[in-house]
Amino acid sequence: MKLLKVALLQFDVKLGDPEANRQRVKALLERTKGKNPDIVILPEMWDTSYDIKNLREIASIENPKTLKFLMDIASHYNVNVVGGSIPFIDKGKIYNTSFVFNRMGKLLGVYRKIHLFGLMGEDRVFERGSDLCLFELEGVKCGLTICYDLRFPELFRSLALKGAEVIFVPAQWPLARINHWKILLQARAIENQCYVIGVNRCGQEGDLVFGGSSLVIDPWGDIIAGGSDIETVIFAEINVDKVKEVREMIPVFKDRAPEVYGLS
Repeated sequence: MKLLKVALLQFDVKLGDPEANRQRVKALLERTKGKNPDIVILPEMWDTSYDIKNLREIASIENPKTLKFLMDIASHYNVNVVGGSIPFIDKGKIYNTSFVFNRMGKLLGVYRKIHLFGLMGEDRVFERGSDLCLFELEGVKCGLTICYDLRFPELFRSLALKGAEVIFVPAQWPLARINHWKILLQARAIENQCYVIGVNRCGQEGDLVFGGSSLVIDPWGDIIAGGSDIETVIFAEINVDKVKEVREMIPVFKDRAPEVYGLS
């Protein structure tokens, strides 16, 4: 039996203050002691939030500190870290980027958000990513997406076709559309017969209230763990063998007819 313990860090992100947010993450990680999670997952843009006006300046100073922080917490707490996402500068361009580190602090995966959300002004600041992200944690094939990506089933199907058994979705999803968040997470899990783990921030930024409701969804689409709209650490244990069981019971991958769909 292939079991994984996960811990979802759901918290309010302080706008434009990476150091305060790093300290918040450390405080939440202290709550995981004794629970011994295999994987810790952070929300989207957890170190700065969408401080669009100052994003480039903050990222240019804070990127090295935040990457070192993620490496350090992985090795210190002996845990794999799916590092939510941060605004990361590469060759002068800013990407909404997620980094994955193993227990020793070794970089395992990098994902740049593919679908940019115009309503939050992402497309005015960030460059679009162009590559899928798949990696192995504890022998389990994982995929990574970010927030608005959740609305694009093609991305999730592509990850599943490449073997993803668990797909992570760090997010900053508003309370006003939290029903979409919950339904889409369940839909992606059901469609792809895999675990989908969504980690959303909570709190308020100006007039915008974020919905929390971080969830762990199994391959049947059932919620096995979840949070409300307040700061919390959500713990769950997932049985990855269930992915194979469900895929064998209802063989949607074998029965699909991609030659008919004509997608482009």
